[in-house]
Amino acid sequence: MKRVFSLCMAVGVGAFFSACGAGPQIVIPSYTAPKEAAKLSKIETKDEFISKGAYLALWLNPKVKGASSSNGKLEQMLLDSVKASLTQTNFIAIDPLGGEEGVNLNMSISNYDYKQEGTKVAMALEVTFTLARGSEEFLVKKYSDRKNRQSADVTKLPTENELASDAVSKVVKYFISDISPLKTNQLREFKAMPSGLEHVIDYATRKNYKGAIKLMENFKGSKDLNYYYNLAILYEAEASITEDMKLLDSANTNYDQAFMQGGSKDELVVAAKARFDNFYDLLDKTKKSDKANQALIQDRNSMLGSTESEYK
Repeated sequence: MKRVFSLCMAVGVGAFFSACGAGPQIVIPSYTAPKEAAKLSKIETKDEFISKGAYLALWLNPKVKGASSSNGKLEQMLLDSVKASLTQTNFIAIDPLGGEEGVNLNMSISNYDYKQEGTKVAMALEVTFTLARGSEEFLVKKYSDRKNRQSADVTKLPTENELASDAVSKVVKYFISDISPLKTNQLREFKAMPSGLEHVIDYATRKNYKGAIKLMENFKGSKDLNYYYNLAILYEAEASITEDMKLLDSANTNYDQAFMQGGSKDELVVAAKARFDNFYDLLDKTKKSDKANQALIQDRNSMLGSTESEYK
């Protein structure tokens, strides 16, 4: 169930919102699920000598096909962008060694075109990303982007590399969103605060979620649907910044209490709980994956160190 918010006033990203006909709102960090989640099992590897859990890792082929016949800087742009995007959540690790049983990420520039005609510049980019384990290519996706810019003052036109960098960032983001959770921002809308707690919103406005939670927890009055729902949002907001699973557990407990108070029939509460459940699940998986991935990286680094010492 999705809820569309019509905003009347916005004060910066990650700040505070007040919408027409709606309660006060805040923006909190969250995650979106990978679009190709069903194929992630192909990336998953279990190794009891490295980690009790399964790690997700790929070897990034440093040779990008088609790079030499296009913009000479595209290869490095693609490699740097993929590395930066993957490390944003550490859901998938970059294996420095690779191997026949591992997963390889190969990239090829299937189309690149740049033209400048007078006061106009145009660029087209298409990149093919291929994930393969051995000879099996289990994910092959193409992403493209086009840029067209015009200015009477040619000195204000973006350079070829500037356009290429923007295009690379976009196609890489498309690919990463297919295989890894991405950080995003989501709205949470408060319901009316119980009498005596109206100033909690001021704390939330300043992103002082700890202070707001303390005020709520010390409240001695009647605790109804609104109380538990609003407290759940505050715990979720603080957890979204700290990525503390214990805080998310507290948020979940209060969401459950709100449901018991009638929230299961409230559209706003149901929609918020659905988004929360998605965030909780993705963050839990990401943390578990990151732990296993770090064990893999430590193992690989020790192997690299041993190999280097043999040649000294």
